[in-house]
Amino acid sequence: MEKEKFRMPTDISLAAVLAAPAHRLWAERQIWFQRRMDDASAAGPIAIGEQAEALLVDLQLAFCAGAWVAVVILAQTVLDADMADREAAGAGGIGLNDIRFGHDYIWLRNRRNALVHEEGDTALALRDQTATRDRLERDARRAVELLFKALED
Repeated sequence: MEKEKFRMPTDISLAAVLAAPAHRLWAERQIWFQRRMDDASAAGPIAIGEQAEALLVDLQLAFCAGAWVAVVILAQTVLDADMADREAAGAGGIGLNDIRFGHDYIWLRNRRNALVHEEGDTALALRDQTATRDRLERDARRAVELLFKALED
């Protein structure tokens, strides 16, 4: 099946999506993200590797900007980097099994995979960037919460 050629829509709402968020909205998102990070580190600093730490910075930037699809992708990527570090260090146990096989983490991995790898059904179309922003944001917030839950274990 031949794919349609990309045509930039003239929908004014796409222009709004592409605009930088207001400073106040950026700050609200930054506070929300920081609270999750603070909660995860309440028992002590979060021990993550350099790559996961660097990706976490981009995750926070994407979250504050409202790049919801990127947030889901990056959250799973940070989790993957952290898991690789833990496994290389010989870590194991129930916590890692929950991250590998827990219902919520399977949702996150499947959601990221659907967004990144188009296999049959299209998980994301340009119209979703405007028509389903609320759902994309909910998914992004859920992804961040799951990531920090995993990092505090």
